[in-house]
Amino acid sequence: MSSRTVASLHITNGDSVVYTFKKAGILGTHLPWRDVLHEGPVPGGLPLEDCSRVRGAYLASRGHGKPIRVLHDFQTRDAVIRRAAEFDEVVLWFEHDLYDQLQILQVLDVLRGMDLEPGRVSIVQSDSYLGSMTAEEIVMMHPKRRTVTRAMFDRASSLWNDFCSTDPAALLAASAVEHAGFPHLRAALRRLCEEYPWVGDGLSRSQRQGLQSIAQGPARNDEVFRRAQAREEAPFLGDATFYAILDDLRSGPAPLVENDAGLDIPTALGRRVLAGDADWLEEAPADRWIGGVHFSGSHPPRWDDVRSTFRLAEEAVD
Repeated sequence: MSSRTVASLHITNGDSVVYTFKKAGILGTHLPWRDVLHEGPVPGGLPLEDCSRVRGAYLASRGHGKPIRVLHDFQTRDAVIRRAAEFDEVVLWFEHDLYDQLQILQVLDVLRGMDLEPGRVSIVQSDSYLGSMTAEEIVMMHPKRRTVTRAMFDRASSLWNDFCSTDPAALLAASAVEHAGFPHLRAALRRLCEEYPWVGDGLSRSQRQGLQSIAQGPARNDEVFRRAQAREEAPFLGDATFYAILDDLRSGPAPLVENDAGLDIPTALGRRVLAGDADWLEEAPADRWIGGVHFSGSHPPRWDDVRSTFRLAEEAVD
């Protein structure tokens, strides 16, 4: 099928790719998914529209836009995917990183519930960033799309349920095996496990990388962001999401970062946490969501990176 058909729905991760689609002459309806699913609540058992209301409220609270606008954008997005049966083909365009891999699961879970006939949905899974590709490179990716099979739909829906589960053991199990048809998913889910507070210092990997990047030396936020992303195997954070993480490090009852002459530096506690001499959660109890798991207080599930497992609150921490 030609990439120039107007009867195609192209779903991808964001607006930069949509712009390249238009330059490349990939016609049809372009739908950016636009949700940082690795941050904030994603409770299970909700239809898409109800989940979007939860997500919209959370994203607005984190500074991703005005509440009315954020909710309107979700409503518009959801209305388009609900029309998927009207298109000759639905093409998913996603990358290898955590941001995109969770979006794949949600999109396929929604499409599975629409019971489209076989062969209507295909997927491009890139190990390079689509937003940095030229129009010519994007066009070359289109023939590489593969049909989404019934087994892939079923697997994606099962994994989406694991992600939305209230039990982190479901995520751990999903991160421990390869998933047929989804070559990048295992690594992405393992990276999500690392966003739980770690044994020892109570920081998520993203929080730690932000603090380490500040400790490298005085710099503006954009430089701190670049330093932190250089520590990732597959960078997935946008700058706005990263800056919200930095705000968390600066605020609360026990900040790890303070501002000095317009530039961030670690506080005394921040230096102790980085040195392994303090646990942030003992000073500033957590209140976070990852997927369907809400943890609060000083004894949430913790990620043990040495053993590649979670330590639950009732387990002793070495």
